[in-house]
Amino acid sequence: MATDRVIVHADIEADFLQVLKRHLEAAATASPPLVVSSGSAARLGAVLADAKAKGAHVLSGGGAPPAGKAAHFVPTVIGGLTDDMQALKEENFGPLMGYVTAKSEDEAVEVANSTAYGLSVSVFTRDLRKGFALAKRLESGAVHINSMTVHDEVALPFGGVKRSGWGRFNADEGMEEFLVTKTVTWDD
Repeated sequence: MATDRVIVHADIEADFLQVLKRHLEAAATASPPLVVSSGSAARLGAVLADAKAKGAHVLSGGGAPPAGKAAHFVPTVIGGLTDDMQALKEENFGPLMGYVTAKSEDEAVEVANSTAYGLSVSVFTRDLRKGFALAKRLESGAVHINSMTVHDEVALPFGGVKRSGWGRFNADEGMEEFLVTKTVTWDD
């Protein structure tokens, strides 16, 4: 899994982007990561091209992989996403992340819930009560407060909502997915 979208409150956008860019520059490498296949890399390239053609801007990355590395994709962060861009509507499944600025919590929830997918989200906040209140409103199989979206523990049920999956695995709820409940009645 990879984080596809980040929704940043407008009040902290400049600080967030400054810290993000610093971390991206520190993690830069001459050998971009390998994705599942060259087809996957091409699909990510098409999603990026679609976003750029519709006005998105590249904050980091966006370059072509080195020659002979067709199944590699340079980690890329894009901003200025709009509703008509694949990068905002679809799951990317690769090192391509877009960010959107929201002016309020309501707008952030609306953007988060606007996709047909809902596997895992993170909420970062200094107010834990606010984090739990937002978690109730988010349409996702998992919500992680002040933690990363990739969080799979065997004791916790895992799965998505909407087009991100049906059912759960792990924990008792996961076991129930493999069982069939049967009702048997009788009359003496």
